[in-house]
Amino acid sequence: MKHVRAGWQGVVRGELALWPAVAVGVIVTGVALAVGSRRGDVRVDIAMASMAAFLFGVLLAFTIVRTRERLVLVQDLVAKSDAALLTLHDAVAVFGDSKRDEVRDLIDIHLTDQIDYRLVDYHRASSSFRALIKSVLGLRPGNPEQDAVYKELVARCFALDSDRSLIEAASGQAMSQLEWTGLLLLLAVLLGLLAVLPGGTPLGSLVAGVMAGALMTLIVLLRKLDLLRWHERVTIWEPTTRLFRSMGRDPYVPREVIDTGRYRPVGRVRVVDYPSLYPIRANKVVTVVDQL
Repeated sequence: MKHVRAGWQGVVRGELALWPAVAVGVIVTGVALAVGSRRGDVRVDIAMASMAAFLFGVLLAFTIVRTRERLVLVQDLVAKSDAALLTLHDAVAVFGDSKRDEVRDLIDIHLTDQIDYRLVDYHRASSSFRALIKSVLGLRPGNPEQDAVYKELVARCFALDSDRSLIEAASGQAMSQLEWTGLLLLLAVLLGLLAVLPGGTPLGSLVAGVMAGALMTLIVLLRKLDLLRWHERVTIWEPTTRLFRSMGRDPYVPREVIDTGRYRPVGRVRVVDYPSLYPIRANKVVTVVDQL
C-alpha cells in the first residue's frame, strides 16, 4: 500500500512521466482495437475531434507559456536571493565573532527552512527570514569599516525583502482547480475520440495510442511547470549545493529528493528525513552522510 501511494503521489506531482504515458497509450490502443468499426458517423467523430483538439491545444499552449514564464521569474529571483545571502554571509566577517556567527547561523537556518517546504509554499519560511533580517538590522557598527559594510547590508536586506515578496506572489499563482478540470475534461474527450477514429485498423490504433501517450507527456510537463520543478536540478539544487559549500556548510538535501532521482549530491551532505506528513517539519531528522 505504501508503494502504491508513493507511486500515485509521483504521478500527481509530475515526477513520473514514462509510465503514465505508456499506460494511457496502451489503453487507447486496446480500446481502439476493441471498438473496431462499431462506431457512429465518422464525420461527426472527426468534427468533434477537431473541435476538442483545437480547444485543448489552445488552452494547453497558453497555460504552458504562462507557467513557464512564472517558473523563470521564480528561478531568477531565487538565484538573486542566494547571491545576496552569500554577500551577507561574507560581509558580516567585519563584525564581532558572536554577531558574525549569529547571522551566519541564521542564514543556514533560513536556507534549510526554505528547502523543508516546496517551492510553491515559499511563504512558509517567512519566520526564519524575518529573524535573519532582524539580526542583520540589529548590528551596531563601531568603526568606519563596519559602518560602510552595515549600509551595504541594509541595502541588501531591502533587496532581499523585495525579491521575497515577488517570489511569494509568483509561487502562489499556481493553476486553479477550474483550469485543471477544464484541461483534463478536454483531454478525456480527445482520448475517447482518438480511440474511436481508427476504426479497428492495427496501424491506426497504434498511431492513436502514440498520440495519446504524447498528450499525456504534455500534461506531465505542465504539472512539473506548475509545481516549479522543471529543470530543478540545474536551477535549484546544484546552485544551492554550491551556496552551502561556499559558506563552509554541508549541503542540505531531503532524502525524498535523492531517492526519487530528482537530485543526487556528491560528497558530504546533510540528508533530512520527514517522519510526519507535509507540511509538518518540527520532528525532522538530519543525518550527515558521504554521498559517493
